[in-house]
Amino acid sequence: MKSYAKILAGLAAICGLYVLFLWSMQRYLLFWPSHDYVSPQEADLPEFAENHLKATDGTTIMTWYATGDKNKPAILFFHGNAFQISGFAQQLMPFVRQGYGVLAMEYRNFGNTKGTTLQEDIFADAAMTYDWLESQGYPQIIVYGYSYGTAVASGLTALRPVKKLILTSPFASMRGLVAEKSVPLGSLLMRDTYPSKDYLRQYHGALLIIHGQNDLLIPVHHGQMMYDAAAAEDKELVLLEHTDHHNIFFKEKNLPIIFAWLKKHGIK
Repeated sequence: MKSYAKILAGLAAICGLYVLFLWSMQRYLLFWPSHDYVSPQEADLPEFAENHLKATDGTTIMTWYATGDKNKPAILFFHGNAFQISGFAQQLMPFVRQGYGVLAMEYRNFGNTKGTTLQEDIFADAAMTYDWLESQGYPQIIVYGYSYGTAVASGLTALRPVKKLILTSPFASMRGLVAEKSVPLGSLLMRDTYPSKDYLRQYHGALLIIHGQNDLLIPVHHGQMMYDAAAAEDKELVLLEHTDHHNIFFKEKNLPIIFAWLKKHGIK
């Protein structure tokens, strides 16, 4: 009996350590930031300028800003869960060349922006950047998120009157996505759940969702769930064949869809 008790005690200790590891380390597992900051000049993107904004708690949030034509709409962009703004800004250049203003927000603990990537803080930072961009006098703001950035963009709709929302490779919720992975208890221990689908149930603006049918990181049924949940009457779902999570954005397969959608909504 004593040997069984020792085995059970050992298993309990292992399970406890596993739970503690997931609880304490989950943000390190979910986010892969680059901390060696790359400026617009170093990225050979002089069209962008560094734009430091103050969060409500005083944290300095790095953004990259291309002014564009203030008679045209502005794009507020939220990137994925890795790298930093410089790793995504090249794919925003087609908007800059078309004369759109573009503001890309950095997350806390990414690049040279300090802090921890907490859901409530990221959403508050997104609202702050929306307010700043609105103050610049553009006729409208188009909110655009890719991958993890779709969760930030979706959460923003609950905080600000977003009229047009573009989501490339979204997930219905972080908890639901983790539940589909081979991580025992992972979804139950989520500290930040990013319930994007719930936000879309309350969103009534124009909505475009684009997803690759070969996406293994965020499977395509998440895009379908987001579309089905959305309360918006003006909503569109585009599923791209032979397209995975990376080439939909980095090979710019989503851009023709986005520009066609903007044109459809009278935005040139």
